[in-house]
Amino acid sequence: MILAVACVTALPAVLAGAPKLPPLTSDSGSPRLPGKFVWADLVTDNVGAVLPFYSEMFKWDFRNYGGYLIAFRDDRPLAGVFQRTRPADSDAKPRWFGYISVPDVTQAARAATQAGGRVVVEPAKQSKRGEQAVLTDPEGALVGVIKSSAGDPEDFQAEPGEWVWVQLLSRDARQAGEFYRAVAGYDLVENSQPGRLSDFVLTSRGYARATVRTIPADKPDVKPNWLPFVRVTTIGESLAKAKQLGGRVLVEPRPEALDGKVAVVADPAGAAVGIMEWSPGLLKGER
Repeated sequence: MILAVACVTALPAVLAGAPKLPPLTSDSGSPRLPGKFVWADLVTDNVGAVLPFYSEMFKWDFRNYGGYLIAFRDDRPLAGVFQRTRPADSDAKPRWFGYISVPDVTQAARAATQAGGRVVVEPAKQSKRGEQAVLTDPEGALVGVIKSSAGDPEDFQAEPGEWVWVQLLSRDARQAGEFYRAVAGYDLVENSQPGRLSDFVLTSRGYARATVRTIPADKPDVKPNWLPFVRVTTIGESLAKAKQLGGRVLVEPRPEALDGKVAVVADPAGAAVGIMEWSPGLLKGER
């Protein structure tokens, strides 16, 4: 069992008694955008090692909310980080996981269990943040659902240092897509482009929100999971910096994969995060 699943059940205790968490957006009248990934959490066993990594890699500024650290970029809250001890005698690893905006958290949790998933953290409310829960899909991939009290951050072009994309790795992309359709109301669009990097696109209200890729059969060591991507200015410079900061390169850029503008790195504690040198049209057709 991965570290996130084993320890994320402690999240309510981490937040209990802490200062009020800030809303996801400070913009008044923000719309609700069901299906959009609006938040991310990192559960790790070495906060001291990973904070400098993310601060230098993506220029994130961390603020402590009673043991739950929130990453800001230009005063925009982007992610949370909390520490838990790695379970003994297991192959657990630190993990990033994202939160999907949903209109009804309890209903989403119920739909998850009916579709073969599991509720890891029951729906709970934070006055300024909203209501959220943490689930796993039938393959064990961890994901959160949230109904933000302040509405959702509007759709905008991600700047360097901000989340730009998210992908689910699954043993059965179609089945996984159907699960998330039931939980979050996505439309499931098959990707038929040649040389594609994903098999399905999850869309809502005309926007592509995430992709689902089937894990190759010759990669039995790859576990089903969600992988978020941060936009970077230059992929080569970012990979060099990741190594300098104690991280590792898990997936090198390849010319056939988005023109060599995408890679995956691990932070010093082992949590994987994608990086992408984004440009207009880069994702079109996933060449």
